[in-house]
Amino acid sequence: MARALGRRVRPLERRKELFGKVLNLRAGGLSYNEIIGRVGESEGIVLSKSQVSDWLNGVHRPDGSVRRFEPIPSFELGYVTGVALGDGTTSVSSDHNYAIKLQVNDREFAEEFARCLGVVLGRPPPNVRWWEARHAWRTQVSSLLLLKFLRQPVEALQETIERTRESKIGFLRGFFDSEGWSDQGYAYMCNGEYSKLALVNTLLQSLGMYPAGPYLNRKAGGQVTIRGMSYRINKNQYRIRLPRDSSAVFRGIVGTSLHRKADRW
Repeated sequence: MARALGRRVRPLERRKELFGKVLNLRAGGLSYNEIIGRVGESEGIVLSKSQVSDWLNGVHRPDGSVRRFEPIPSFELGYVTGVALGDGTTSVSSDHNYAIKLQVNDREFAEEFARCLGVVLGRPPPNVRWWEARHAWRTQVSSLLLLKFLRQPVEALQETIERTRESKIGFLRGFFDSEGWSDQGYAYMCNGEYSKLALVNTLLQSLGMYPAGPYLNRKAGGQVTIRGMSYRINKNQYRIRLPRDSSAVFRGIVGTSLHRKADRW
């Protein structure tokens, strides 16, 4: 058990378990003293009446200083998730900074990701800065709960994204902004993980678009050139192609946040 300012602090997951138990007991009609007694009997932990009161009245939450996050389906959560499965990255530092990051060539891409992060976390958008050493626009935010959500298996993320039409559209736009392009009326998306494109395929079909794939596009090994830069292919690459009629539907319903990609349609 960690210590903070001279007092012992229970791990976050444990505090969340106790918080959920307190809410359930209160919903069952128990008084504060009865809740304290039940928790003490089942968990061997003595909660104070002030702690129970603060939890039930919304004064404090078990996450303490952790940035609040609830996985409520929305366009913005879908967009953040789509980018996280594409160009976005997550990391945990030794000083417990739980970072969700994006480093890209397009400022408007970074700004849209930052905007959606702000909405999802109920805070102002994080800053977007030019990183001269990498010649890229960069934005990031720290949130343990959002990072844990985004690191779930694709199947678990799918359960949330599929709940609303807007979250599907947000996800597809975020993924296309990261991994997609258009050429001669066709739209394409490519990624090194088959399961991600399988999810994209499912979402597209649910919105009335019918892609070809996912199919193997390039085997691991060799080089690929992207916007004048050469990269080594470390794993198999899979691709989805939308025919012209579905590409037109995609452009109208989903679209892109990047002018350079929109101009190629």
